[in-house]
Amino acid sequence: MHGTLNICLYEVIAAAGAVKDRPRTQETKGSMVELFKAAARPEMKWKNGGGITRPVASAPGNMREFGWRLSLADVTSAGPFSVFPGISRLMGILEGRLRLEVQNMAPVELAPGGPAFTFPGDAPTHGAPLGGLVRDINLMFDPECFDATLDYAAEGVERPAGAAAHLLLALEPLRLNGVALGAMDAALLQAGETVSVKGGALWVAALVALSAPLCPTKSQKS
Repeated sequence: MHGTLNICLYEVIAAAGAVKDRPRTQETKGSMVELFKAAARPEMKWKNGGGITRPVASAPGNMREFGWRLSLADVTSAGPFSVFPGISRLMGILEGRLRLEVQNMAPVELAPGGPAFTFPGDAPTHGAPLGGLVRDINLMFDPECFDATLDYAAEGVERPAGAAAHLLLALEPLRLNGVALGAMDAALLQAGETVSVKGGALWVAALVALSAPLCPTKSQKS
């Protein structure tokens, strides 16, 4: 479904990393927040050419196209999703309702506020909007290099510092560790940072780098 990046827009190294084309970074009370403003988000064609995706951030891969990638997309008509060999996918819905049919899995209907749906990126998949435009959030990752989760929160999030880096998408204006985010802005906090969100609804991706011989490390560059 979502288009392949020829280069990583945001190359993330270590737990989720150091950004190559760096977004605006803001420090508050010892916390470093990397901001990805909605207004600066580009549009790209899906990998299969069937629509438009808006990449938010990504990390370098080695044997795969990327280590992980977060993107947004509009689904306007029924059709197949792109195939991503060796990649796991987590999908949530921002707007509309989507019927998803994945090979060897029972069909599901996804709606806003529901849990993210997990499915393999290399399985033939067909999506069909139910009653109009669907806008989704899509986290794809190489399971040999990263563990990842994607969660919806109706209002605020508090998470202690740990091994996971956190990438957040604000659905409404909010404050992350004291930094203001507008609707549809995103922000990255590195592993070891406490997460404290005050305000509106959001999606939160948690990313933990695994110790695997073929995965990027601090000293590697894509």
